[in-house]
Formats: sequence, C-alpha cells, structure tokens
Amino acid sequence: MSKQLQKILMCIQQASLYDIRVFDQVLNLTITAALIHATPTWNCLIRAYSRSPTPITAILIYNHFIKGRLFLPDKYTYPAMLKACWRAGLLSKGKEAHAHVTKMGLDSDVYVGNALIQLYGSTGQVADACKLFDGMPQRNVASWNTLLGVYNDNSGSWVEVLVLFKRMTCEGVGGDYISMVIVLSASGKIGEGNFGKLVHGYVIKAGIEPALSLSNALLSLYTKCGEMDAAQGLFDEMAVMKDVVSYTILFNGYVDMGSVNSARGIFDQVRVKDLVSWNSMIHAYVKAKHPKQALDLFRKMEDEKVKPDETTMVSVLAACASLADLQYGRLIHWFMLRNNLRQDIFVGTALVDMYAKCGSMQEAMLTFYKMDSRDVFTWTAAIDGLANHGHPDKALSMFSEMERQGIKPNEATFVSILMACSRSGLVQEGCLLFKRMVEAYQIQPKIEHLGCLLDMLSRAGLLQQAEDFIKLMPPGEKIIANKTLLSACINHLEGKLGEKIANGLIELNSQSHATHILLSNFYALAGQWAEVAKMRRVMKETDTRKEPGISSVDIKT
Repeated sequence: MSKQLQKILMCIQQASLYDIRVFDQVLNLTITAALIHATPTWNCLIRAYSRSPTPITAILIYNHFIKGRLFLPDKYTYPAMLKACWRAGLLSKGKEAHAHVTKMGLDSDVYVGNALIQLYGSTGQVADACKLFDGMPQRNVASWNTLLGVYNDNSGSWVEVLVLFKRMTCEGVGGDYISMVIVLSASGKIGEGNFGKLVHGYVIKAGIEPALSLSNALLSLYTKCGEMDAAQGLFDEMAVMKDVVSYTILFNGYVDMGSVNSARGIFDQVRVKDLVSWNSMIHAYVKAKHPKQALDLFRKMEDEKVKPDETTMVSVLAACASLADLQYGRLIHWFMLRNNLRQDIFVGTALVDMYAKCGSMQEAMLTFYKMDSRDVFTWTAAIDGLANHGHPDKALSMFSEMERQGIKPNEATFVSILMACSRSGLVQEGCLLFKRMVEAYQIQPKIEHLGCLLDMLSRAGLLQQAEDFIKLMPPGEKIIANKTLLSACINHLEGKLGEKIANGLIELNSQSHATHILLSNFYALAGQWAEVAKMRRVMKETDTRKEPGISSVDIKT
C-alpha cells in the first residue's frame, strides 16, 4: 500500500463522523494523489460519507466512478452504499444498487444481504425486507437483529418482533444483547410485561453480558408496564453501571405513575443535573398539582446558578396560574425580561393563561396583543379568560376574529366559548356554536361540551329540553348530568320533573356526598321530610362527608 493511501485511510479513521471538511479534504487528496483506482480507498470514503450528515455524497461518489468504470465495487462497497441510500431516503437509488449487487453475484454475501434488508425495511418496504430475509442462503445474528429492528421501527409490526424472536430461538440461534434490546423495546411498546420478564430470564440463563444498553432496555420495559418495584430493584442492582439515561427512565416512570415523591428521590440522586433534569422535575410537580413545590424547586435552581430556558418558564408560569398568585407571576415575567429570555409562542401563551387565571385580564390581553404570533392555544387561553371573567360578548367577538384569521378552533376552544354562552344565558348562540363544532369542524362532542350545553339549557330554565338532551348522553355520564338538572329543578322550583330526576339518581345508585346532599335539599324543598330524614340517615350510616373547601386571601401589606 502506498504512503499516500496510508495517509488517506488514517485521516478517515481519525476524523469525526460529523467533520465533513475532513472528508472533503480526503476526497480531494485521493483525486490529486491519483489513487482513483484503489477500491479500498473509495470504500472507506463511501463508508465515511454514508455515516455522515450528508449521506447523499456517498451516492454521488459511487455513481460517478461506477459510470466511469474507475473502480470495481466489491462486497465491502455495497453495505455502505445501501446504508447511504436508506439514510438519504432514496429507495430508487437503493434498488439500482440492488440490481448491481445481483448482477455482480454479491447477493449471497450475508453482509450485503443484511444491508438490503435494512434498506427496504427503513424505507417502509417491510414485506420486501422479510422476503429477502427468508431467501438468504445463510444468516448470522446480525441478519436476525436487522429484521427485528425493522419490525420494531414500524408501529404496526411490534408483535412481529416477538414472533420472530420465538422463531429465532426455535431455530437454535442465540441472540446477543442487541437482540434483547430490540425485543424488550417492542415488549414495552405493546405492554407485554410478562414476555419481557421471560426475556429477562433468557438473558440471565444464556449468560448474555449485561451491557448498559440492555439494562436500560429492561428498565424501560418495566416502567412502561407499570412494574415500578421490578424497575427499582433492577436500578438498584445496576450499582455503578448507570448513566443519565438510567436515571431518566426511572424518573419518568415514577412521574407517569403519579409518584412525584419517588421521582424527586431519583432526581436528588443525580449528582450532575443538567437543565433537562431540572425542567422535568419542575414539570412533574406542576403535572401532579404541586405548584408550591414547583416554585420552591425553581428557586433552588436559581440558587445553583442553573440558567432556565423557555421550557422552564412555561412550567413555572403554570404553577403561578394554579396558585392564582398574581404577584409571583409578575415577578416571573419581570425575571424573564431582565434576563432577556426568549418569549416564544409557548411562553406567550403561558403568560396569557397565567394573568387570566390570576384575575388580571387587562395584563392578559395586553400580553396577547403584544405577541408576534399566536396559535390556537393562545386564542383559547384568551377566550377562556374572558369567559371566566364575565365578558361573554368579548369572548364571542374574539372567537369570530380567530376564525377570520384562519385559526381552526380545537376541542378546548369550544369548551371555553360554550361556557361563555352558558354563563351569560346566550342559548341560541351556544346551540349554533355546538352545531358548528360538530358539522363544520367535525369535532366529536365530549362530556365537557355536553356538560356546557346541558348547563346552558338548565340555567335558562329549559328543563324539558335539558332532560331530552340527557337521554342522548352516554350512560356513564348521566349521573353528573342528572345532578346538574336536579340542581336546576331546585332553582326553578320544578317539583314534578325534580322528583322524576331524583328517582332516576337513586336508581343509578350514585353514592357521592354531593348527590345525597342534593337529594336531601330537593326533598326538603318539596316538603318530603321523611325522605330528607332517610337521606340524612344513609349519609350517617355510610359516613358520607363533604370534602372541605379551600379559600385563599391575598393580603397586601
């Protein structure tokens, strides 16, 4: 091998996968050194470019020299060439290379065959990938892993991963840790925790080296299947063999299960916390409705000199909104301005929502109109704020303006605007909006929409129409609907219909304290004191108690 070729190959080996400039320099050196006939050189270059951010360059190199007959491809050329094709998403070029492979008689090579399976599987041609696999004269573990990976990457084929793995074991092929990682990933996606446990047993029995990626895959499986005891046990067994991924998997598992205290325990174990870790923990507190803890953690984050980003501020503003703490919310807004934090559309929407929920619609609307761009969530936050603050006309006007600007309302938008109509007695407008939601926007009504419409009819005294509407509702939602209607009957002194609804609630066997109290109040209004005594006795026997309410007072000093 010439000195120039040795230098070129050394440059390629030492270059970073993402250092395109080095590859380009090597390409120029190859040409100027007159090594255009050295197949190993071009194989190295094609392989390097196939793994780089510009895989199409590998295809261009191959095309140029294959057409000029400047070098003869071999079995080492095509795995890299086919990889470049699937990474660039060029199936047609991959098929051309497949034709060249067949013509040169290289299709029986196991490594070329594996690359072809990857090409077709990665471009959505799963059936073709499977056909190639079945037609291979010989296979290695990588062949099985390639097809397992193809199935795992296609959402409709996760079960096929488990089927293929069973076939693999039946044919006496021992899987490696890569096989196990793929099978465990598929098991987690379809919630097959029991199958995953069998795989875990197989790993131990087969003596497969417990690599970090395999341990993390097992950890991910257990957390996705809600097996947090098994996940914690495995995590503890990993001892020093843990990375940030291990902590993140277990942390997210506890968050998904609602175990925010356990999640905080994992968070505190992480020695070097990056911004993502802080954001995840703050968001977990907000999601679990622990806004005070979220704000306390944000203050601790500041004390440790960790600079927040837009994601941090969205969660912190949501915590302020939950507490209805206007002063703290203003401080956060000022903090963002002072530190020149970018106010993107998500932060802007969070600000609008925070000011609205903290009672300052003036600041909410000022923020809204100052925003450079707004999406459906921004408009919905403003409409919801106006509806909750007794400005139904402004909410309807803003909804119309939103439609004029081409913003398509979503389910939450219609809940807000229907609520505005309900609270202001705009029955006709509300019914028209409900009809438009179903017919014009093809939104399937949910219990929130049905509840708004029922509340609107009940408030307006249209009790017969409300009763007819309840008959159309799903059985599981009728208890809440009937309670709403019974409350309206009490308010409108409608005894006959109220008695009918009360009997219906008793038949539905609703055991909540609110139902018993509502029935007791209705019977008292109707003068049926024996029934009142009965309701009170039932409540005492079942120890039914009303959950105490919470009030807050903001004292200005």
